[in-house]
Amino acid sequence: MAVKALGWFLAPALALAVALLVGLATAAEMARPQGAGAQAAECQTAGVVPGSMEILSDSNRAGAVSGHTIRFRLCPYPNRSAAAGDKSGPPVYPDSLSLLWNRSFYLYPPAEKGIVLTAIGAGKSWPAAAPYSPRPCYGSLQGTGVSVKFAAAEGLNGLIPAADRNIPLTLQFAIPETAGMINPFFSDEYRWRIALHYDRGEYGDAYTATVRMPIGAPPLGTAAGSMTLSQTSGPPGTTVTMLGHGFPPLSPVQRIQVDYIDVTPDGPASTDAQGRFRMDIIIPDLDAGRRLIQVKVAGISAAIQFIVVYGHYDPVGIPTSEAVVNFGDNLVRVFHFDPNYNGWEFYDPQVPEVSTLTYFVQLECYWILVKEPAEVILNRQTRALTCRPDGKCWNFIVW
Repeated sequence: MAVKALGWFLAPALALAVALLVGLATAAEMARPQGAGAQAAECQTAGVVPGSMEILSDSNRAGAVSGHTIRFRLCPYPNRSAAAGDKSGPPVYPDSLSLLWNRSFYLYPPAEKGIVLTAIGAGKSWPAAAPYSPRPCYGSLQGTGVSVKFAAAEGLNGLIPAADRNIPLTLQFAIPETAGMINPFFSDEYRWRIALHYDRGEYGDAYTATVRMPIGAPPLGTAAGSMTLSQTSGPPGTTVTMLGHGFPPLSPVQRIQVDYIDVTPDGPASTDAQGRFRMDIIIPDLDAGRRLIQVKVAGISAAIQFIVVYGHYDPVGIPTSEAVVNFGDNLVRVFHFDPNYNGWEFYDPQVPEVSTLTYFVQLECYWILVKEPAEVILNRQTRALTCRPDGKCWNFIVW
């Protein structure tokens, strides 16, 4: 389902649901700030046509090299152009369009693998040659992937207004088999996501759609190796002991990679008569996040995840009770949209026991309602919280 991850307008039904949950606040008090986004059940002003996203893959076998085609339809747009600086609604045209996949798929560096976005039947295509990078407010969109960045003259803008509500624009991302993407090594359902980004000053929208791809186990009789690690997280430079099991016996370890970096030591080990090996590797200088360690022995591959962390890296965030302490009694309510779960979280100091917002996370976005204007230090920054002439004191911040 297409979802508007953050924007300017809130659905009254969602506001009412939260009001019922809290129970101690009036409907007017619980109404979210004008300008925040909500789930889009159908095409309205932007996004992906609900239910239109599909994935066609050469293989869904675990560990197989496969090409993938991700097809979706784009909702039609109003027959108008958003005026520069107009914050009354989303811009008509996306600034970029991204394809994200679960990190268990192996493809590095993805922006150099020939992925192409095509407008079906329109004779237009664009290379997906920019790596996806999290943005303020959308840092929690999980996964890795590629982006296509648009300018006014690049053709997509002219296609969107031409579509009517009966003939949405069909687009697809194509990852060729020659790119060498490796499917995850474990059977499960893995998520792919399309994200359309609209930037406007400090504000932004991200309309997303998701499809899940089942990965099946290798055929019976296929040799399968597995690994365990002496530790599953640490900073770059950490020495990790790998223990391998179930590989061909008496065979040398051919290659070890952490993401796209080869870390095979000089004089690598070989498996014993039971197909086991033990070897130390050093985690290379990579950004914080989930990384894939892969090993190949006699043509048999296995993989396991390792989380790279730094001394200042906090994967959870600051507990809400600590994050809001400087408000004193001026705080009324906080709302946050989680694009991974397509839902709203809130914190109300009057009823913390039923509040659902438990942490404030770096680079994510929050709507904060206060009783009166004030300056307050939040996350080591001085923030000027204001009220509108009509007395509404909603403030939008990036943490």
